[in-house]
Order: sequence, then structure tokens, then C-alpha cells
Amino acid sequence: MFKTLLHKTLLTALLILMGGLAAVAQQYVAKGTTLNFKVEENAAYKYHWSVTHTTKGEVAYLPSNTFESGDYQFNDAGTYEVKVYPEDLGTYCFGEALTMLVVVDEATPTAVFEELEVPYVCSQNNGDDVNSKLSVTVNYEGPKPWTFKYSVDRDPAVMPEGADEIYTNTFDFEIEIRNESGKQKTSEILLVEAKTISGIPVEEDLDNQTLFVNVYALPTTEFVDYEPVIQAGTLQAYTARVEFQENYEIFVPDGAVVMNESTVLESDDFHKLLSFDVQWGNTTGDYQVKLIERNNFDCAGDTVFANVKVVESFSVSLGDDLSFCAGESRTLTPVMDLDGDYSFLWSDGSTEPTLTVSENGTFSVTVTDAISGKQSTASVNVTLLEAPVVDLGPDYQLADAEILTLDAQNAGLDYLWSTTETTQTIQVNTSGTYSVTVTNANGCSASDEIVVSSLSDVFAINLGEDQDICEGDEFVLNPNPSLSQNYTYLWSNGAATSTLTVSESGTYWVTVRDEAENKQTDTLVITVHPLPIVDLGDDLVLYDGETATLDAGEEGLNGSYEWNTGEDSQTITVSEENVYTVLVTNEFGCYSTDEISVIKKEGHKFTVDLGGDPSPICEGDSIYLEPGIDREFASEATYRWIPSESTEKGIFVSQTGKYCVEVTDPYGNTEGDCIELTVNPSPEVDLGEDLVLNNGETVELDAENIGSTYMWFVDSDIDIKPSAIEQIIEVSETGEYRVEVTNEYSCTARDTINILFGGSQFSVDLPTAFSPGSNKEDNKVLKLFGDTEEIKEMSLIIYNRLGHKVFQANYNVGWDGTYKGQNLDMDAYVYFLKVTFSDGGQFQKQGNVTLIR
Repeated sequence: MFKTLLHKTLLTALLILMGGLAAVAQQYVAKGTTLNFKVEENAAYKYHWSVTHTTKGEVAYLPSNTFESGDYQFNDAGTYEVKVYPEDLGTYCFGEALTMLVVVDEATPTAVFEELEVPYVCSQNNGDDVNSKLSVTVNYEGPKPWTFKYSVDRDPAVMPEGADEIYTNTFDFEIEIRNESGKQKTSEILLVEAKTISGIPVEEDLDNQTLFVNVYALPTTEFVDYEPVIQAGTLQAYTARVEFQENYEIFVPDGAVVMNESTVLESDDFHKLLSFDVQWGNTTGDYQVKLIERNNFDCAGDTVFANVKVVESFSVSLGDDLSFCAGESRTLTPVMDLDGDYSFLWSDGSTEPTLTVSENGTFSVTVTDAISGKQSTASVNVTLLEAPVVDLGPDYQLADAEILTLDAQNAGLDYLWSTTETTQTIQVNTSGTYSVTVTNANGCSASDEIVVSSLSDVFAINLGEDQDICEGDEFVLNPNPSLSQNYTYLWSNGAATSTLTVSESGTYWVTVRDEAENKQTDTLVITVHPLPIVDLGDDLVLYDGETATLDAGEEGLNGSYEWNTGEDSQTITVSEENVYTVLVTNEFGCYSTDEISVIKKEGHKFTVDLGGDPSPICEGDSIYLEPGIDREFASEATYRWIPSESTEKGIFVSQTGKYCVEVTDPYGNTEGDCIELTVNPSPEVDLGEDLVLNNGETVELDAENIGSTYMWFVDSDIDIKPSAIEQIIEVSETGEYRVEVTNEYSCTARDTINILFGGSQFSVDLPTAFSPGSNKEDNKVLKLFGDTEEIKEMSLIIYNRLGHKVFQANYNVGWDGTYKGQNLDMDAYVYFLKVTFSDGGQFQKQGNVTLIR
């Protein structure tokens, strides 16, 4: 009973300590792997561990007596049994052994991509285009099961479906890559996180764990214009933008027919505007017109949709019923909910698009669609409200000392006289024009006026009260003589007209004379007030979460603000895309308006910084430009350099000019920065060919480049004294002479010349190329040729293009194109040769040799 219970207790407790993974019935690892096993701890037991190599029969008893085995390294390939025996500390009885098999492979696992059959693929679209699916194969060798992920263009790694636990050596899957850049791009596919389920990583082999595929650009297709709600049975026009190849297909619902297709090339010489008509059927409902475009490589773009609602017929409205005062009129205008070519028939028989009404009644209109023949009718009720009738009687002439009573009649209504009195009657005893406005309970008004004169009166004039007007306005001054007779006028500016139009501040007077030389003078002050200054600033761009405060100015304005949002404060805070307008009115009624467009963009605002203009560089040098961005994006930004049109994140530049970068975030928002680079000329230094001197002979070395600074060296960078800084030096000893010339821009150039002492009757040289795989024995190894038997001493050093020494010899043994036993790549290598012959003559040479494979 104890054995059975103990066995059941431990059966689910065995764990292998590799990344915390639960143990499986059989574990695969590579040779050299160290594992640590454990079971569920129970203080009443101690444990006995053993590891058996089943092929060799070798058993290792582990020293641990605890629930944990301790580390054990599997150094030989083969199959092992790991066993643990529980022992009860009270009874000293053993339970059943728990066993796990461990299979050890000889080598570290490997996983590599299989080379693509076709390194081209179409961009992913919103459909299911087979041409956008890239078939990829991963070949694996090693313990199983295994798993892996892949990354496209360094995006977060993705695990293919079914790759979480693989028991085969080959795994096939498909990848889709989206390319909205408008041009072909090369994408990088990396094999990442490849490992056994137990956690053993595969051997790194970047060259074979990387694929490059050319992704064709996604065709850019969009609907430009169409009517979203239409009548059944009508012909409707659609426009869309496609690429110039015109390889597109239009899909319409059953019962609809595409007609009259045509295209026009747009100004970018790449897109065309596609126009077509659809004859719709008579079935109402919600439908879609679909458009799919393919490029020259048979790559399909996104399917774009025009959502269309088909209704039985249009509707017409004349609005709400109308009430207005008798004597007034209103214009009825029918409003249709769909565009079309309509004709009208009104209830009075007229056929104009509008009807003017001024009577009580019900008025209707029948609208007919000229294309479909369908009709719709609307009506409106018109009620005329009663208006008062006002009659002050004919003009009247007062007798001496007479008082006239003026009666507006219409008892019980509201009255307003030109004298500002508000009673039904007023009394007057002087000449003048008197008027009254009477308003009833319906809000309807009527007015009348009467001219009252007197034979004994001298005429009177009145320019009115002083006036405040606004900058840009005009005001007409009128003395309004009280009697109807002939007059002459003289204004303060010399004008002789009956009225005077003014637009500037000032005091204006007029003298009016009648035929009897009676005269009257009046004065008026005009004050012109400036318009309020309103400036909402330049149009704004707001990103997600941003707000802006719009300020209509001026501070302390004693007036009013009217925004198209309904607000009436000096400032408002906005966060939505709109065109905002404000009307600002000052205390004198002068007003100004302004508007500002606020554009809303997804994402967050960011700035791009190239760091300002760099310091000038020298000809032959280059600098690396990479923009700094003050915000991290959820996905990769895109880059466009000008003028190179490069789309890399950073570029090297080496020429004078202006360089700009545009950075576009994942939401399509673009910001940029520019710098200007100056490249100064470097000196050109040429000391000529190597020279051989005779005994006692000297030679001048000229670094040229007058006005520069110079530093001469000989053998191992030893300064030459005392002429180390002169343009021209005189030498009489052998050696390798080098000069560094620095011009006024601090740009430096160098050259080297070898001076040999004494000639020799012997000569040697090296080939310009050799091939270790050649069939010709004399071309397999790079060796000196010529009078090689007369060589007393020699030194041959060879460097690769990175300046690393790959070969050195002090005798003519020859170079086989290897370094530390490894074949070097086919390339050009630089050599330095120095030879002393048996007759004491010397020979030095520097040159290039090509390794061919």
C-alpha cells in the first residue's frame, strides 16, 4: 500500500529544471548539457538518484539524498535513464522508482532557412491573394520537439501556426508582408528564438538564418466621388483613383451594370482618374461597389468599397407651416434628399423651382425626377396674421399758436412716435415730420408719418445727434429742412450739395439759406473708431489628446465675442477638427472676424532633429546623419532623405549641400529637419615613384601645396630633423619617407616614397594575381619570381582591405591564400616587400595582389 501511494504522489511531481518546463516522458538535449532534476519535496522521505547510459551500461549514482538531484552533465551521446527511489525515513521502505529518458545528441541543434525559390512576393492586402503569400521552409537538425519564431524587418517576433512544438526536421509556413511605401522594397526575414522545447538554442548562423525578399508595392486605389444614397433604377456616376497600368476590376451587385468606363492621366504621371457609371436595378437595400486593382506583377491591391443605399424614391419637403404678418411674403423652396434633375408643379399651376406666397392657404408642390419619372409631393400651410392699419392723415399747416393732436388710432396697442412718446395720441405745435409705429399682439407693425408746417415759421434744420462710426464706414449728413422750398447749402468743407457723405473723424457744419435769405446752421461731430484687431493665428494641427486655446483678443475689450461654436468668451479651448470663426464687436458696434482651421491627426506630435549644421569636413571624409525623434512609435517610422531619396534611417554624406529628412509616423504624420554640410578641399600630395640613390647622391622631396603645413617622417614614424616642417626636404639616406600635408582648412593628405641606396644587378617581383584552385602549379601560391636565388634577406607582409595582417614571411616560402588555416575571400590585398640582394643592393615595393577563387 505504501509503494502505491508514494508512487501516485510522486508521479505528477517530477520536473526538469530547464527554463521551468514541465518534464515530458522523454527529453532531448545536446551533448555537454547540464540538467538538474527534482520531485515534490516531502520531509518524511529521502531520495536516491541514478543516471544510466543504456547503450554503454554505465551507471552514475548521484550524491544527493534530497528531492533535488543536483547538476549532472551529459557528456556522451546516447540514451540515458534518470531514476529516483523514494525511501520512507520511518520504515526505510523504498517506493517505486520514477524514470525519465534523456536522449543526448552528438551536436548542437541547427535551424536554417531553405533558399527561396522566388525572391519576390506581392504586398499583403485586405483580401486573400495567393500572390501575396511567401512560402518559407525551415530545415532543422537536433533534438525534438523544437520551436522557433521569425521577425520581418526587425518587428516583434511571430510564431507560425503549429510551430509551438515541432517533431519533424522540416517546417513549412507562409508569410505575408505589407508594403504601402508606393515602391518596391526589400524586406529582411530573421529566424529567431529557435530552440528545443527543453530550451537548447540552435547554433547561430546569421547568413543562413536570414532571408531577403523583394516586396512589390501595394497598388494605391481609392474611391474619390459617388452618391451614398440613390434611387432604385437610376444611372449613377463613380470616380476612383487607380495606377496608370489600368489593370483593375469592378464588381457590382446582381441586377446592376457597369457602363461608360474611362480614365484620365493625372498630373503625377502615375495615377489615373477612373470614371464609370452604374445602372442600378429596382431592388432597394444596402449594397457595395467593389474595386480591385492589380499591378504589372499581378499583385492585387486592397479591395476598396463604395457603400451605397438604394431607396425606392426621393422625398421632398417644404418645411414647417408658416405664419407671418399680412402685407409680407415668403418664398417656398422645396428640398430634395437626393441629387437629381427635377421639374416642379405647384398647386397654383406654376412650374418654377420656388413659389412666393402672401396669402392664407395650403400650398403644395409635386416634384418629378426627369430621369426615373418618379414623383414626390409636399405641402405647407400658410397663415396670415392681422396687422394694424395706421393713418395720421394728410400733411397739415398750423395756424398761429395752433396745437395739433395726432392720433395713431388702434386703441390698446403699442405705440412709438418719432418724438419717443408711447401714447396713442400726441400734441404738436411746431413744424416738423412726425411718424409713429403701431404694433399689435401678433407682433405685426404698421407705420405712418405726417409733415406739419406753419406759414409763420422760418424753416428749421437738424443734422441729428453726434455719431460714432466704424473705420471703413460712411455716414450721410442731411440737414433735413423742415419746409419744402428751395435752398442753398454751404458745408464746412466748401461743398454745396444738399447732403454730405463723410468717413473721417471731425466736426462738420452746414449753413442752409432759403430764397428769402433766411439761414440756419447746425453742427455735428463724427468720431471714427478703429475696428477690433482679431488674429486667431495660423492654422493648427492637433494630435490625439491635444487641445488648443483660441484667443480672439483684445484684452479688456468692452464688447462681445460670437464663436461659431456658440460660445461668447474671449478664449475657447478646442480639441476637434473644424473651421472655427469668431465675430468680435466693440462698444461702438464696430466688428471684425477671423477664422482658423484645426486639423486633427492620429498619433502624437513629434519633432525631428538632425542636430544643426555640422562642422565642415574634408574632401574624402564622410559623416553619418541620423535624425533624433523625441517620441517612440508603436511601429516602425518611414524615412525619406532629400535629395538622395534614400529610405534608410541614416545615411552617410560626403559632398557640400543641403540635406533634409522627412520622418512619417505609423499614422501618416510627417515632420522633417534639414542641415547644410560644407566639404573643404583636401591637399593633393604626390612624392612620385620610389627612387634609387648612388653613393653620395642627394634628392629633394617636394610635398607641394604652398601655404600648407608639413610633417615629414622616415621609417617607423620617426620625425626628420631639422626639416620636419618644410615643404621641401633634402635626403641622402635610404628609408621610407612619409609626409603629412595640412591645408588652411585643417584637411590632411599623405604620401610615401621609398629611397633605396645603391643599385643591384639583380631583380625580383610578385605576380599581380594568383589562384589557389588553379590547374597551373606556378599560379597556386604567391611567390617571388626573378633572381630569387640571389636574395640575401627579405620581408614580405600582406594586409587585407581592413588593415589586418594576414601573412608575413622572411624568406620566399609563398602564400597559399589562407589565414590560420582558413581560406580567405576572393579580394584585393596590399603587400609590402623589402629585399636585400647578395651584391648589397636593395629593392622595396608596395602594391596590390588579387586572390582569385
